[in-house]
Parts: sequence; structure tokens; C-alpha cells
Amino acid sequence: MAYQVAIIGSFQKYYNEILSIIKLFKQVGLYVLSPKESFISGKIEDFVVFDSDQKNYTPSEIQMITLEKILKADAVYVYNPNGYVGRTTCYEIGFCFSKKKPVYFYNYPNDLPIPIVENKQVLRPEVFASMVLQKEELFITDYNLCEEGKKSFLNIFELNEYPDISEKKKIVICGSMMFYDEMVKCQSRLKKLGIESIIPKEENDAVSQYSQEQFIDFKRKVSNAYLKKIRDKSTMGVLVYNAEKRGIPNYIGANTLVELAMAFMWNRKIFLLNDIYPPLKDELQAWRCICLKGDIDRINDEFVKEYINSSIETYQQMTIYDIM
Repeated sequence: MAYQVAIIGSFQKYYNEILSIIKLFKQVGLYVLSPKESFISGKIEDFVVFDSDQKNYTPSEIQMITLEKILKADAVYVYNPNGYVGRTTCYEIGFCFSKKKPVYFYNYPNDLPIPIVENKQVLRPEVFASMVLQKEELFITDYNLCEEGKKSFLNIFELNEYPDISEKKKIVICGSMMFYDEMVKCQSRLKKLGIESIIPKEENDAVSQYSQEQFIDFKRKVSNAYLKKIRDKSTMGVLVYNAEKRGIPNYIGANTLVELAMAFMWNRKIFLLNDIYPPLKDELQAWRCICLKGDIDRINDEFVKEYINSSIETYQQMTIYDIM
């Protein structure tokens, strides 16, 4: 479920309209990574500068920071009335496509020769908001292209026409947000091992953007979305970053415990980066948690086992008679 979105388009021409869309998205529970609600304080040639931008930054530096936020979003919405897409927006759309980022449009874009499915990618803001709140959208690949065009599209974006199901297996990383930077490093290490992983959303910006009541609602929706990712059939297991917190070794908090319980209930493997957290010893041992003792590379061995087992085993849903 996508909760972080970015809006792109001509701020010089349509910023007031984009502000209205930001407010709409926030009202329904979406978190807008970019742009921030601000006002235009000036221009450098054709580049718009906001009051919220750092005064000592150059346009290229501001654009790089903005582009990073856009690429962190779960989905990108292009506000392009009458199909207008400016040069900077084209540049940003190109990066989104290169990173397999879902991109949606207000109107069908003019003078932009990229494949677009009109009834799926051209949506009004309220329809787009409803869609990303209800389900997780994937990078769209079902374009009506000729065979050569389709082959080129798949090659450009490094997609397999008939992907192996095992290649989609992933790890969901859990833990206290105090360990957020360390979880990012875990994700990078897993990527080097060829393992896809998901980390929680960084919440510092959301705290400042929302009122307390709005943040609680945002937190509830994000928690629900994360539990959904654990239940997803493409998830092989969860990795808990359980380091020392405030002098407590191998710490596991209440929210992480809920995520572990969900993983156990849905028969996902549970990896603890370090060792057993003593207050939860009985539960963690009963759930057959695998203690990595700091060696994250051991997950790769479990992935190999999972691939082998998935090819020879048939899983059935547990019934009440299985636990009687």
C-alpha cells in the first residue's frame, strides 16, 4: 500500500492548483514527500525557488534534493493540465521510469513519447488518492506495444517477461525507528546479496507536517500497510534489527512484537539480527526465531533453502483441526 507520494509539474504555472492537491492528499491520509506546502519566493531564470528552500543552495542542488524525495515516494502524480509537461518535469519523469516508479497523470501528456495506459495512469487526484490507499500499485508494464517495442521496454527497465516466482521473494525489516539508519544499511547489505527487502517509512517529516491527531491516523495506516507486507505471499521472512537500546541488549519493542506475531501466524521465517531478547524468550523460541548473531549474510543460506523447498512442497492453509 503506497502512502508516500510526490507531485510534479510546472510549479511556475500551476503551484496554487498543486497546493490544493497537496491538501486533498493529506486530508485522505497520504503523506506528500514533495513539494512542501510553501510559497514561491523568487526565480532564478526559469527555476522556481520556494520560501522553504535553503537560501544558500543553487538550483541544481535544490533539484537533486527534490529528485531524491520524488524517487523515495511510493507513487508519483504529474499535474499537467491540457497535457502540458515542461522540461524539468520530463527530466523527473525519465528518472521515475528508470527506477520503476509508478507514475500517474492528470491529463494525457503532450509531446512525451513514453508508453502510457490512459485508463490506468491518467487519473483525477481524488481517484489517484483512493487507488493508492486501497492497494499497492506496481510499475505498469502491460503497454500495447509492438513486439520490438515491448522487447526494448523490457530490456531498458531490466524486466523479465516471465519472471521466476522465487525471484520476487523478499525480506521485511522491522525494529525500533531509533535504528532507522542501521536498517537502511541492512537493506543495502541484503541488496548486495541479491535479496529484495523493505524497511519502515522514516517518520520525522511526517511528525512536523501533521497535527497529533493526523499523525496518529497516519501511523495507524502505515502500521496496517506494513503488516500487509508481512502477509504478502512474496514475503519469505522478517528481519528484526534488535540492537541495544537505552542500555537494554537485543531490544524488541511492542510494535515489533506485533509484527513478529503476524510473521509467525503467516508462517514467515523470523530472523533476529542479534540474540534472543530475554523478556520474550519463550515466545521467540516457540516461534523458532533464527538468531544471526550479527551475521546478516546467513540469510542468504535460508533463501537458498526456501527456493528448494518452494519447488518441492505444497503448502496448505491451517485448519482448526491442526491445533486441536
